[in-house]
Amino acid sequence: MKLKWKPKKLTLVIIPDANQSVVRFRVPHLFAYIAAACFSLLLLITLITYALHAQTTKKANALQAKLSGASQQWNATLTSKDKAIEQLQNEVIQLSQQAEQMKSQVEEMKKFENDLKSIAGLDANVTGKAVASATAANENKSTEEQTPPVATSGIGGSPNPASQEAIMQLGEQTSASFTALNSEVKELQTSLTETKQKVADKQHQLAITPTLYPTNVRIVTSTFGYRTDPFTHSPSFHSGIDFGARENDAVYATADGKVVSTGKDIYHGNNIVIEHSKGLRTWYMHLNKILVNNGDNVTKGSTIGLVGSTGRSTAPHLHYEVLKNGESIDPKPYLKANRKDD
Repeated sequence: MKLKWKPKKLTLVIIPDANQSVVRFRVPHLFAYIAAACFSLLLLITLITYALHAQTTKKANALQAKLSGASQQWNATLTSKDKAIEQLQNEVIQLSQQAEQMKSQVEEMKKFENDLKSIAGLDANVTGKAVASATAANENKSTEEQTPPVATSGIGGSPNPASQEAIMQLGEQTSASFTALNSEVKELQTSLTETKQKVADKQHQLAITPTLYPTNVRIVTSTFGYRTDPFTHSPSFHSGIDFGARENDAVYATADGKVVSTGKDIYHGNNIVIEHSKGLRTWYMHLNKILVNNGDNVTKGSTIGLVGSTGRSTAPHLHYEVLKNGESIDPKPYLKANRKDD
């Protein structure tokens, strides 16, 4: 007995509206299985695709969030750097302005040094006009200081943003300016030190040089040189200058020095001899009173005695004499200043 296998079929019935006939389809079982497998595969692919899409979307959102955070951070960093660059640019401008101010100050210091040299008479071509001009300048300055101009702090102008290239060039110029200023300041320090020493030496020389008038009275009653002797009326040589000061007027040391002689005799009366430097001595005669002792150190302008008429004298006066290396010389070239002006 032989068995025959017949493929089984599935019948699909489609029932339309009530007034229409029923439609039947016969589908083999294998086709139904294939259709079910395809549907299952399609569903699996759909699920896998959806899962991949969901994962991709999640990663994309995470990357987007990360990118957004990085972008914000970058913008913040960029803004911070822009502010820092702007601040540095402003600092470069300020340094440039400070360099210009330092240049002006260095020039003022150089001018001050030149004025100092002029006043101290350190330059070869300096005359008394330097002191006079300096005095006039100080007087003008004093007048200006009495009525100072009113200053304001207003600034303005059209906006002209500076380029990066211009700021870089300004920075290079400022660096070069500071380098040059550093060299100039060092030279100025050396020069000022030398000038200070020269001024100190000049002041010392001035202090030990008899440039003062020995009395407050400048009236000369008898000059240095040949004259008619007031007692014998014969030609004679007068070795000093007589000042017609009043009795007991102060007599001043005309320079720093040391008292090497005090005494009294019939010709010179009460007299004082002061030794200075470079072989210079000054001699003060006919004093009413001597106020220093032999060996005393005296300073320029200090009171050493009182005017009188002792010794060979016709009336109160001061005989003032300058000796160089023991020889009497004309005191007139040395007489340059009052005691209050020195």
